[in-house]
Amino acid sequence: MTNRIQTYAWGSSDAIAALQRRKPSGEPEAELWMGTHPRSPSSITYSAGEGISLEDHIRRNPRTLGDRAESLGAVEGGFRGVPFLLKVLAAERALSIQAHPDREQAREGFDREDRNGVLRDAPERTYRDRNHKPELVCPLSEFWGLCGFRPAAELVKEMRAFRKELYRESPAREHGAAAGLGILLESIDSYLEQPGGRELYRLFVHFVGSDDGTIRDLLVRAGARHAEERAREHARYRWIGELLRQYPGDPGAIAPLYLNLLHLQPGEAVFLRPGVLHAYLRGTAVELMANSDNVLRAGCTNKHVDVPELLRIVRFVQSPPDRVEPSRRGLLRVYPTAAEEFELSLFRPAHGTGGAVRMTKTEGPAIILNAGGPVECDGVELGSGRSLFVEHDTREWTVSGRPGAALNGGTIVFVAALPGTVSGDA
Repeated sequence: MTNRIQTYAWGSSDAIAALQRRKPSGEPEAELWMGTHPRSPSSITYSAGEGISLEDHIRRNPRTLGDRAESLGAVEGGFRGVPFLLKVLAAERALSIQAHPDREQAREGFDREDRNGVLRDAPERTYRDRNHKPELVCPLSEFWGLCGFRPAAELVKEMRAFRKELYRESPAREHGAAAGLGILLESIDSYLEQPGGRELYRLFVHFVGSDDGTIRDLLVRAGARHAEERAREHARYRWIGELLRQYPGDPGAIAPLYLNLLHLQPGEAVFLRPGVLHAYLRGTAVELMANSDNVLRAGCTNKHVDVPELLRIVRFVQSPPDRVEPSRRGLLRVYPTAAEEFELSLFRPAHGTGGAVRMTKTEGPAIILNAGGPVECDGVELGSGRSLFVEHDTREWTVSGRPGAALNGGTIVFVAALPGTVSGDA
């Protein structure tokens, strides 16, 4: 496969280049996309050397996806593509505070923006397609993020302390001058008295949706002081300082106060359902999701922010992140989720070794991504950061570590496919 790289401001200067064993391009390389999303579709190369877009290949060959995958694919312009989108994400700076819609919200929002005449490639466009975007994140390096609202007991304690900082950072004259301050404090008091979804909604509205410059500045000042005094207590407070450095004056930078701080190591994983507020802060990871690019943002970004629409789709539920414990399917480590479009599997033999695995697939397409040393897949040499597309009718293949695999961190091969379809044996 030939896959395109997205160059966003938060991207890494060298992580994807290092994965692909090449020189950096000089641009912030943020995401490597593998799939058929119309914004950045992949191409494939036949054994004879002919190249063709993956979409055109699927159109020419009706059996490419299989019935189950085709039924799950989002329809764009009459075309049903691969139902999942595989990415390598490399964040050097923090991404926006964001959430993704469910299917019904995406369809309604997409059609509404079409009716209102918002061009599909316009910067102010919110809905890029009609699909939902549940996603799984599995790091290749140490990875930091924010994921979901903190449990009530934690957030109540935090808000009690933060309320004091708001008073300390607000001179007496501002109590009368800032009309929104009383409302902000009232929303905190309401949450402290009854920490539920409705009260959390009100609190969040004032944290990210205020148009009052005085209130926004007050939130930033109080957040900076609150974090500085507690920097030695927990990494979340150090991240507030870092986010304020990256996005000065943006109240979204204090999101670690109310969102769970996520810290993952390679091989760990977390699943994000639609409506879960999150942000990725730093690190490189494999991402697998439904085939969508719908993002609604709350802050820490120079892209379009639509707070009212974000409030409509965010789930105001307080719980720890949904970490995914891998199971074993033969030699594969499998990451099961509630998503019906995708499942991620990992083949990683003993550390620093090459190894080999015979993989079988019952149905649907698959994408094989090499994230380690060089491997061979049924006679095809696959370098690090490179991928192969597997059709529905291909049911078996062998992946073997090649000379040099052990010297490059060993064999690390990911497989994206439909749930329950891929297994691996010696």
